[in-house]
Amino acid sequence: MATSKKTPRTRTAKSAEDLKADLAKARAALAALEQRAYAGELDEHVKNSAIVKEFTAIREKVKGVSDVAILTSIGKAVGIKRVEVTQKAPAVRGPRKNTAKK
Repeated sequence: MATSKKTPRTRTAKSAEDLKADLAKARAALAALEQRAYAGELDEHVKNSAIVKEFTAIREKVKGVSDVAILTSIGKAVGIKRVEVTQKAPAVRGPRKNTAKK
């Protein structure tokens, strides 16, 4: 049985810039993981608090104000710096292709 010898690859040590980039990616992944881990618990606390009732009361008192404006002002009142609340446009589906054969 003949075996072919592979030439060994040389290893290169990562530079400081490469390590910093890897660290930034790992921190971002950790933040996303923490957000997903506590999402259920946070949703439960918000539902059981008076926040939902207060939000609907504000919406009814101030006619014509958007939900984004309410959330932004709540963030300012609480003291969250550099808060940015945005609302995505609804996803638009493409037109259906006529698949009926004649």
